[in-house]
Amino acid sequence: MTGGAEGSPYREGATVAPPERGARYAPMTRREERLRRWLRSVPVLLLALAAFLLERPWLLGVAIAWGIGVIVVARLSARSLNARLKALAGTLARDGDPFVAARALEAIVADARGYPGFHSVALLFLGIARARGGDADGALELLTVVQRGGWLDHRAVWLAWLLPWMSQLHAARGDIDEAERWLQAARAALPPDKQDALVSAEAVLGLRCSRDEEVIAAIDAYVGIAEASDPVREHYALLRAFACERAGHPMPEQEVRRLVASRMAAPGRALPLEKWWADFAAFLDRHATDAA
Repeated sequence: MTGGAEGSPYREGATVAPPERGARYAPMTRREERLRRWLRSVPVLLLALAAFLLERPWLLGVAIAWGIGVIVVARLSARSLNARLKALAGTLARDGDPFVAARALEAIVADARGYPGFHSVALLFLGIARARGGDADGALELLTVVQRGGWLDHRAVWLAWLLPWMSQLHAARGDIDEAERWLQAARAALPPDKQDALVSAEAVLGLRCSRDEEVIAAIDAYVGIAEASDPVREHYALLRAFACERAGHPMPEQEVRRLVASRMAAPGRALPLEKWWADFAAFLDRHATDAA
């Protein structure tokens, strides 16, 4: 089921290169961003000064036109980046192919560096795409860069993605202390209306800590009230089936096989726990005999 075994839902050899250490993967600092804004205003100031010193009023008009042009171009670029990011975020939310999404996100990362907020969001989604493709180390490196950059610190909508993903990636790899630390950070940072974003991270960490009954109850409570899509419900249902089996009251075999088959048909659907957790891989193997 895992690795290169026949029938694995994950491709061998991801087509996306691992994270590189370079400017494109590092958001601007606050100082760099302020310097960039100041440099953009220099031509306007110089033209205005020239208009005053040379007594050429028309240069003042050029200065104004230049300043307006800079603002318009920046806003159009920001609008374009926003549209591209929304489209790719939708692709990931609809369980699209993470490798395809990662290739498109690489282009946005390169284009967005002059806009630190958009750049950080692009890096965030690139990290999620890599995580869903099975590259936990590369994903955590990108998410850590985003967190340290600080551009999303006061944006709850993005922290609701960033902090839970950092927690569940550590939990998936068995780094329980780090997973707990980031989960606590997420609980403290997110407002009450964003706390539902923690369910997946809490479930993965709970499973890793063998709190199976607690995970079952949490998933039942969440899925019962959430307006979730069918793929999201199936993701939680598979985690619940695993928890039920470990708790000693397994779900009907036919239902578990259906969930495993659905997982195999959509490899980008969720975090591939089986790549880093032998117990979960064995669970999928046991129920995949007739699923394929």
